[in-house]
Amino acid sequence: MIKQIYRYLITIILLLLLFVPISYLLILPNYNTLIGTFKRIDIKRYTYDMYFSLLTTVAPTKEQILGNSQILVEDTSIEEYLDEVGDIDLILEELNTTLKIESIDVEGDIFQGSDSNILDKGFWHFPTSKYPGQKGNVVIISHRYLFIPPAKDTFFNLDKVRKGDTLFFNQDGNEYNYIVSEVKIVEKNDISVIQDSSDYRVTLITCTPLWTSHQRLVVIGKLDKLYQKT
Repeated sequence: MIKQIYRYLITIILLLLLFVPISYLLILPNYNTLIGTFKRIDIKRYTYDMYFSLLTTVAPTKEQILGNSQILVEDTSIEEYLDEVGDIDLILEELNTTLKIESIDVEGDIFQGSDSNILDKGFWHFPTSKYPGQKGNVVIISHRYLFIPPAKDTFFNLDKVRKGDTLFFNQDGNEYNYIVSEVKIVEKNDISVIQDSSDYRVTLITCTPLWTSHQRLVVIGKLDKLYQKT
């Protein structure tokens, strides 16, 4: 009986001695790929995705209900579509208002002005939209590739934003956090995304596909006092 146990132990040891170097040779060439895969597993993020998908299903957005009914026929882009805008009080600039998106390493000042030339300075607050923290639609537009990383005041990587990410707005110490609830692509003349809403939301807009201005990439977030993160 003892001899049989010894034989089992010796067999196991020999198998381990054989298995370890073989495993090492198989895993080593693919180490970076395997590690990257494990690092990308994010249970918290998957929970956010499920949570906000459920919210969208239970309470569909106005855009989902209306579809393309508000798309302009003419070829005017979202940035060019402005009602009569008079002199603008630079309230956001006086309050040192900034936007920060930690998940894609974005951070910069928000500028105000009555035309899209302000985009050359950084993040442009669309003049007919609400201010951060107010009820309604806060619209922020920025170039995709006028500035590129490592510059942070650009929407170059906005397509990397996912549901559940946080959009941080800061105004002289007052912080308003919005949780991303929707990421979509619309035509460049679809003004439904800049129209006012009955909820507390922010809409970020930039060009897409990258290096073109054919369409618009839109990221929508809801104020987290109403849409708490799980």
